[in-house]
Amino acid sequence: MTSFQKFLEAGPRCQGYFLDRLSLERIDDVDALEMGLRWGPEKPDVTLSFRDVYFCSVERPPGPGAAPLDRVTAELVEPSDSPWPEGLPLELTRSSSLPALIWFRAEGPVHISVLAAIASASLEVM
Repeated sequence: MTSFQKFLEAGPRCQGYFLDRLSLERIDDVDALEMGLRWGPEKPDVTLSFRDVYFCSVERPPGPGAAPLDRVTAELVEPSDSPWPEGLPLELTRSSSLPALIWFRAEGPVHISVLAAIASASLEVM
């Protein structure tokens, strides 16, 4: 099983988790995004890490309250000269010369959309 396949299976399991922390920075000249997800004491924390980020959008309602991630999906976007999938508002022209990309999305009170060349999921050891 490839690392992409592992992430494609792990990403949707984050449904119901709360976005606890988010950091976006440059590491070795590439954009790196890390999301810390928390459920509570019943389940281990999850960290989703993305490198070589092509697109990132995070929207959440204002205020101190948190909302769980709903309708979480992860899909592989293969290199192609076709238009980007619907719902992916990129200014960048899609090309078959781009690498395969992971598109992670969460919809609901919190909206997250990330398109990256490298993605990993880490589970806290309890």
